[in-house]
Amino acid sequence: MKKRKMRHERPTISEILSNFADIPADLTSGMSLEMRGRNELLLCGCREILCYSPERIKLTQCGYCILIDGRRLTMTSYSDSRISIRGEIDRIDYCGGEGVEKREEK
Repeated sequence: MKKRKMRHERPTISEILSNFADIPADLTSGMSLEMRGRNELLLCGCREILCYSPERIKLTQCGYCILIDGRRLTMTSYSDSRISIRGEIDRIDYCGGEGVEKREEK
């Protein structure tokens, strides 16, 4: 009777750093979200802007779709996958994972 060898995938650098430093894996992958009160949001790891209006901003961040709803929303900066959003933020939603559809909601 032959014994099967289990295949073990090698951990990514992000996983190694996360385990070693005891911090969430999302942070080592470049993804972070920071709220400053109700009127300012800082996002790191943004890949694509899917929808942009004064009431809704939808974007992808490290494979996740993020939906921001509010009033008078503006992107005050966008540089090196970092976005700063200002306005009256009512809701932040994670609306999918890997392979998320990139169609704009109506």
